[in-house]
Amino acid sequence: MTKTISGLLLSTLLISVTAANQMQSLSPQDTFAASRLSQKEIRQIRDEVEQSAYDTPESWEKELRVKRVDLGKRSGLVVRGTNLLCGATGNCQTWIFQKIRDRWVSLFPKDQVPVIESFCLGPSITAEIKDLTVSANLSAQSVQTITYKFDGKFYRAK
Repeated sequence: MTKTISGLLLSTLLISVTAANQMQSLSPQDTFAASRLSQKEIRQIRDEVEQSAYDTPESWEKELRVKRVDLGKRSGLVVRGTNLLCGATGNCQTWIFQKIRDRWVSLFPKDQVPVIESFCLGPSITAEIKDLTVSANLSAQSVQTITYKFDGKFYRAK
């Protein structure tokens, strides 16, 4: 009986860890309003995104999805395009931001913001920021997965 209970507990733990580390995407409910960002914070994010986006929508608030995330020792945001900043295979330009003092800062160099389908933060941590694993559809049958590690300033592909 003890072995059975131990086995069930171990199985439950493994399922929980696996579920916690599954790839994620953002939903239509992940909006600027839902993320409870101030107008000043929205302007900061929009200004940063405008500098690195590969196109310009009529409305950034309608184009972008935003979700708060845990980056480890800092608060974070995932910001993702929905229509204009997406390709035919379902990949969309996606930014990760961290909050430093009173400013949201992108964790990608302006010319290296990934175009991806889904993401997973952690479980590993580099330089106090969770590693980022992304998945991008190359075609209907081909997916590429890349892991990024934080170098103290930006995420870099490893």
